Amino acid sequence: MKIQFSGFLAFALTVPLWASHGTLSSTDRDPWISARLYDLVSGGLVDKPSQPLGELTNLQVVQLTAQAAQKVMAQADILPPSTLPGEPSLPGPAAAPADTSSQDSKSLKELVEEFKNELSAMDLDLARLEDKLDENRRRRLHFEDLQQEYLKRTGSDMYGYSRGFFNTFRGFGANALYGNMDYNDAMLIDFGLKSVPVPFVLFDARLRVVRTIGLYYVDPITPQLLLRWISLTNFNELGSFTAGDFYQKYTRLTLWNYEVPVYTFIEPTSFNRTRKDLEEFVYMDHGTDWHMRGLRASTAVAWPGSPVLSYFKLQTMAGQMKSATQDSFASYYAGSQASLSFFNDNLEFKGTGLLLWDDPNSASVPYDPNLPLSFPRQYQIGSGSLRATLPLADKFSLSGSAEGAFSKYQDDDNNSQRFFQDWAVLADGSLNIEGAHLTAKYMNIGPFFYSPGAQTNRYSALPGAQGYLSTNLYLDNGVVGYLNDYVFQGVNRPAFAIYDRMVENILPYGDSTPNRLGMIFGLSMDIGKDGWLTPQASYVLNTPGLGMHEIQANFVLNSLGNGAVAVENNNQFTQPRTFGGWEAAVSADIAKGLGEKEKRYFLAFDYKTQTTDLGLGNPFETRVFIGSADFSFPGTALVASAAYQYAQSSGDEYILTGQGNPSTYANYPFYLDTSSIGGYSYTALNIKKTTWAFGLELPLASNIRFKGDLFLNQYTWSDVPGYDRREQIWRASYEVSF
Repeated sequence: MKIQFSGFLAFALTVPLWASHGTLSSTDRDPWISARLYDLVSGGLVDKPSQPLGELTNLQVVQLTAQAAQKVMAQADILPPSTLPGEPSLPGPAAAPADTSSQDSKSLKELVEEFKNELSAMDLDLARLEDKLDENRRRRLHFEDLQQEYLKRTGSDMYGYSRGFFNTFRGFGANALYGNMDYNDAMLIDFGLKSVPVPFVLFDARLRVVRTIGLYYVDPITPQLLLRWISLTNFNELGSFTAGDFYQKYTRLTLWNYEVPVYTFIEPTSFNRTRKDLEEFVYMDHGTDWHMRGLRASTAVAWPGSPVLSYFKLQTMAGQMKSATQDSFASYYAGSQASLSFFNDNLEFKGTGLLLWDDPNSASVPYDPNLPLSFPRQYQIGSGSLRATLPLADKFSLSGSAEGAFSKYQDDDNNSQRFFQDWAVLADGSLNIEGAHLTAKYMNIGPFFYSPGAQTNRYSALPGAQGYLSTNLYLDNGVVGYLNDYVFQGVNRPAFAIYDRMVENILPYGDSTPNRLGMIFGLSMDIGKDGWLTPQASYVLNTPGLGMHEIQANFVLNSLGNGAVAVENNNQFTQPRTFGGWEAAVSADIAKGLGEKEKRYFLAFDYKTQTTDLGLGNPFETRVFIGSADFSFPGTALVASAAYQYAQSSGDEYILTGQGNPSTYANYPFYLDTSSIGGYSYTALNIKKTTWAFGLELPLASNIRFKGDLFLNQYTWSDVPGYDRREQIWRASYEVSF
């Protein structure tokens, strides 16, 4: 069933905060919502989705809720028969008439109450009309789904997904990264099984078979079989309990992270496909949730009729991160989060805690005060936060949130001197007037504040980095390596992935980047029919005081561990950096403005500049321009894409010596990171990069899709005589769900 999205877009932009569920584009919601949706599917009020219920976005859940509500309202219509002629009737709801059971009605009522704001933003008249038309589709598909319904009544449901990646890389010039013909081709198949062994208990297992054609990933001869997911979940009136795998997100300063970061307002389609394809192949994490393995319990209470109380939520989790090996300890995590909201969820208080620790009794090597690998360690991160929304008038509101966090890190439980602690504050607010949103963000993240979940991005640009793919330089021409295992891998000591200064130099780890103090302002608007024209802008304050700057220069312990030295250039640079910059972008969804919902006519432009001043007389500046376009071919489902990106850096900066091509890499070192001493050099970075990208996407059916992209890149480095790097990269992929 098709439903207009204009209301959803307006709601997502004007109300970015949530109660028992996250944003519409995420899968973040309390377990009871998925359990109630399962009741609707089991009761026949909605068709079984093509993917597991837990993987549906909140937008899809709202759509299914609306579909079920409209089906109840249209009970006068004649529903399709529940069995094939001559076949016995199915037991339970599948054979029931249009009247729904009390459990179905209760579940539907709770979902409607939960998503009442989203449902009220929909064009229900059009949805009602489309629901009438959809009756014939349900009548036809019912016969096709009948066999699957028999299987479902036994308590089992199988699904699958296949994807293939076929990439070729050609490098040209004296400084080419790739050879004449590098390639990495791989195919994977995911199999899933969900079952209900006893009432209210769900079993979920997912297997992946990987077969490479080229090199770099795994053995090209033997297919690899991976257990990607296994869980057993109990749903009951009090909440839910899961043993095995689950997704979890806490607050921005404790257990939260971007996907592989996108540092500009606009991400062209070909760039987005490249990033998502690599994420899909390398790891199972998605969105801003972490993929955990252990035990989780959660509960939620709602007071829909109360003018004061709205929701109470409580979640706890615990698990093991890795097994003890030689020169290491077994590592464990535990966390909890509770929140209470008031006044129709317009005010919420939340407390979060996260603990990581080693078990000294599991060590396989004797403790040695001079051997860091033998140190048992412990992290503690706690935070308190609040958010509030003040509706002032129709389509006019104020909203904001603030979080204060405190971290403690004991590097050696046997040595009280090796103890570090710090605090951080993050606050933001917005003024929303119809389609206009004015925002402000304040951050004060301490130089030694550390939360492994919040600040360590899931990638590294260094080949062979612990816990990362060893051949990541062959994955892409600008997307750095990707984590290849579970969350918190390699947290023996605080560590940060390196980043490319040419891409982002102010907040490479997002809002929780350590050693930052300052403010950022933003503006976005939705103009025209359904907000088809969207201008955006941001400004990094660079005035004294609240201007964005480092709190202190980056210091680490010396090699003896009894003093501090500046990381960069062997203690010759001790001046904290100051930052400035702005970005402006505009996107035009022309198809939306014309009412062509099934077409794609899209234009976007983006310009971004950043300045980093080290106080040495030659500030480092980066400038990026992006132009992007998508368009549908008349009379077909084929969509073509084109993009141009120009990036230029100028000035001098400290970079990691010998890393990258060109070498624009850096990383934020923690106080204990003695490996960074002497690893930086002050370098002139007058570099230009241009990229042309062309792509095609062809959906052959709702569950079969082909994609292809071509990238043409060129780098010039005026500080290095004769520098010449050019490349041609072809990418093709398919995806099939069944």
